[in-house]
Amino acid sequence: MASANIPSGASSAVLKPSDPVSEDAVSVQGPNFDNSLDLQQFISSYERIGFQANSLGKAIHIVNKMVCVLQCVSVVLTACSA
Repeated sequence: MASANIPSGASSAVLKPSDPVSEDAVSVQGPNFDNSLDLQQFISSYERIGFQANSLGKAIHIVNKMVCVLQCVSVVLTACSA
């Protein structure tokens, strides 16, 4: 490659050193459509598709936890009123 042809200003503006990847980083990887997926597997894959999908995947996970807590509270209230 002829790096002598690249202006130094352009090179220093574009070729920046990488920041280290954090320990809790999620690798970006879409669902494997070569294998059959059920709805739950497809929705779970959203956590790894990309930034916006990652946020949606986290939101789905939070809502699922909320539903679980609501179901547990409903069972307790039903048992207490019986």
